[in-house]
Amino acid sequence: MMISFGAGIGTGLWVGTGSALAKAGPAGIAVTYTIMAGMVYLMFVSVGEMVRRMPFLPFALALLGEISLIAASRQSMEYTDPAMGFANGINYWFSWVMIIPAEITACVSVLEFWPQTSVVPLAGWISIILVLIIIPNLFHVKIYGHVEFYMSLVKCVTILGMIMFMFIMASGGIAATGGPLVFHYWKIPGGFHNGLKGICASFIQAAFSFGGGDYIAIIAPEVKEPRETVRATIGPLFWRMASFFVLNIWLVGMVVPYDDVDLINKSGTLASPFVIAIKRAGIMPLAHVLNALIFLTVLSCGITSIYIASRCLSGLSELKLIHPLFDKKDKAGRPYLALIVSTTLGGGLCYLNCNNTAAVVGIAGFIQYALVYNNLIRFRMGLKAQGIDYKKLSFYSRCAPYLQYIGLVFIFLILAAEFYLSVFPFGAKPSASNFFASYLAAPLFVFDYFAYKWWFKTKIVKPIDMDFSAAAYFDYEEQCKAEEKMANPPPKLSLWKRVLAKVVG
Repeated sequence: MMISFGAGIGTGLWVGTGSALAKAGPAGIAVTYTIMAGMVYLMFVSVGEMVRRMPFLPFALALLGEISLIAASRQSMEYTDPAMGFANGINYWFSWVMIIPAEITACVSVLEFWPQTSVVPLAGWISIILVLIIIPNLFHVKIYGHVEFYMSLVKCVTILGMIMFMFIMASGGIAATGGPLVFHYWKIPGGFHNGLKGICASFIQAAFSFGGGDYIAIIAPEVKEPRETVRATIGPLFWRMASFFVLNIWLVGMVVPYDDVDLINKSGTLASPFVIAIKRAGIMPLAHVLNALIFLTVLSCGITSIYIASRCLSGLSELKLIHPLFDKKDKAGRPYLALIVSTTLGGGLCYLNCNNTAAVVGIAGFIQYALVYNNLIRFRMGLKAQGIDYKKLSFYSRCAPYLQYIGLVFIFLILAAEFYLSVFPFGAKPSASNFFASYLAAPLFVFDYFAYKWWFKTKIVKPIDMDFSAAAYFDYEEQCKAEEKMANPPPKLSLWKRVLAKVVG
């Protein structure tokens, strides 16, 4: 699926990696982004196992073809505690609302690459960009899908082009480098910067860069074959992790030193390691082209953030966790009130100059990963208690639940380190404002969980009481489609199409 393949390629990767490189050094970001890639892929697999089992809930809504609930929140309600589902849903919606100002602010900073754009005031650019990311969300989901497909195609082509460029540059294929670079900048000025504190700081940026991982859980209910969509999406995501992020970050550390003047003193794409690499190669026209492509990819992430934020709020209402008014839809199925509220809050924060939302989103992301791991652990406990062999599932995590437990330990350590950095931040004195600006998502999640649990007196779901009956509908549907394919086999694809299907989905 091209949309899921391009999900997450935006501000965090193009711009935010510069901040991570300056704080942690090339070896530091290589470590953090590689670990994050493993954690995110584990989250993909965990979500995939549960969503492929039951893409819709409740069963009646699946029959009616209604838009489903936010997957992770639904799973938390069914497998852990309804209060956990509420806190999960609010955390997820909150994180995507906070992404809206992050993407709009990033769009404005990208435009600063061209001095001519300064003739338009900041509020003017914010308003223009806000309108641009709202418009695709006003049309039918099919139109939105087409827009995001081509946007994702641009993202993938651009990132692959940059991988090739940086590989050539690191190999000495560009005269301006004076020979092969390879790991030169790992020695001078050095591989690590700011020690353990720098590595911990880069984890937040890495979490923001990998955003959009569970996008498949949101779009699955709105496609014709949700189970097949999830199956076709999970496999290629490994290659996305390996190439678009891990390989990219290793190459960035080879072609740009962490003490580059632009990396430290500039902002926006002027501080993007990708743009800096092109400038160091002496190819300025290409820097302008890349900046334009970065603008389009960041704009695409803004469009996606509004879409997902509105569906999250609508899903919470569908779950009866918040007022049913937020699930009101028009004839085309758009949750118009959820769309208005999410866009108003996210867009309004842009005018208030909230420029630290990436840190909040990063913390919320780690909480989300932890909840997904926990959901999968509880899901397996339910299967075992009810005598269901997980190996008979059409898709399952082979090393579960052991890797999920390891993931939970990693997240606990990362959140503890980020708590320390929120109290003692880089280049600033300890203050309450700095702490809440960076760590707000964690206390908000804890408050939501215990407040809901106290008010509604919810209890933790016992494994034997977990309801897996909704899966029967999809088992029957899948069997019917398999029989239909046997009776009418599809035409055989050519070799290159089969390879493309394996890689892209």
